[in-house]
Amino acid sequence: MENIDRNNLTIRDKMKLILDTGQLLMENGSGSKRIVRDMLETAAYLGIYWQDVQIHLTYSTIMINVDDGKTTHTMFRKCYRHGINMTAVLQASRASRNALYQNAPYDRFVTHLNHIQESSTRRIYPEWMVILAIGLASSAFCLIFGGHAVEALYTMLAAMAGALVRYLCSRVEFNVYVTIAASAFAATVTAYFTMYLPGAISPFLPIVACALTLIPGVPLINAVDDFLNNYLTSGMTRITHTLLIMLAMTFGIAGAVGITDVPSFTDVNIAPESLYLTQALAAAMAALGFSIMFNVPRRYIPAACLGAIITVDVRDVCMVLFHTGMASASFFGAAVLSLLYFSISKYFHAPVFVVTIPAIIPLIPGVLLYRFLFAIIDISHMNLLELMMAFRTGVEAMLILLGISLGATLPDVLAHQYIERSKRKKLQKLLMKRDGNREILKNAADLDKASGRG
Repeated sequence: MENIDRNNLTIRDKMKLILDTGQLLMENGSGSKRIVRDMLETAAYLGIYWQDVQIHLTYSTIMINVDDGKTTHTMFRKCYRHGINMTAVLQASRASRNALYQNAPYDRFVTHLNHIQESSTRRIYPEWMVILAIGLASSAFCLIFGGHAVEALYTMLAAMAGALVRYLCSRVEFNVYVTIAASAFAATVTAYFTMYLPGAISPFLPIVACALTLIPGVPLINAVDDFLNNYLTSGMTRITHTLLIMLAMTFGIAGAVGITDVPSFTDVNIAPESLYLTQALAAAMAALGFSIMFNVPRRYIPAACLGAIITVDVRDVCMVLFHTGMASASFFGAAVLSLLYFSISKYFHAPVFVVTIPAIIPLIPGVLLYRFLFAIIDISHMNLLELMMAFRTGVEAMLILLGISLGATLPDVLAHQYIERSKRKKLQKLLMKRDGNREILKNAADLDKASGRG
């Protein structure tokens, strides 16, 4: 690419580059606050200051409006492909920040973004390892629920069968909801047949745990985070998409249960009743599995595994020793981890979410969520008491999700003003040195305030 002066770009070219940044982050699992922040950094790099930019997000569409002083320009970008790729999110976020703070040449920045976009479809880990990681994470859930080694092995086999079906459906480009339903069906049927194999003490646990990795934990957390940060439209779109995936998953499991003679397995108690070393090891296994699934860079996996041990153990200690409710215990577990890792974040050389997300995903109340959805499917056969119990389960699941999201974002909530004031001073010095325009800097809104208008 020839060396292009970004000051000579048309407003359309600048808006396309800003949207490229936002689309790359949205399609790879970033939260709305980070998306808006990085888009505004790209805009500042291109000489468009934050008071002249308005950004509106949904899960499937990004809209940007720019006022150039004479007229306003609006552009949309559709986001069709959604997944979780922490490496791509990390690289895109670094690219926009480095371009701004290092005043990188335009052609180098564009080339870097294009490279990230192309490599986002090629993961660090091969597909066979991802399928193995899904089985590992599912078997870790079985151990966390109190299962034993044999049941964990059966869970792993069933989850890998479901993951293989999902991979094959994706290869032939089936509808995403059909793919989820087929994967859940295959995993549950396989887990059902393991009931007749020797060695299982709690034969229902493989059926309970085998499909839990299908639950879209990151979109769920991002949806709650969007609500907390006033991105209501994006949060509603994310939660709708998540519920559709959950319903597809539930129909797949219900179909498998319907053709077998499995009794009601959603009543299995998943709350910890005592503390075991295996729970800590299982938490690390789950974090390892999710790190591979989310394409987390290898060097961050040990920190994610250690974080999962801390998170799950803090939750279990709160529940077993202090008899705290699961929602409060989950909040404490996520809060302790996020505060600890935030305090040492300078050693990661990366945003903390890269290591905290895989660590807190094991706290997601997956069983409660599809227990609630099972009740909805069977609502015509429920009496009033059962209906109230189902409603209680759904409320409990949402409270746990809220607690996890609050705990994960606690450092930002507590130190928000200090963090943003430091960022603002650093950025003002940078722009003053680059542009030499004190009036522009005086009127420029700080990044968080601008993001809040997105």
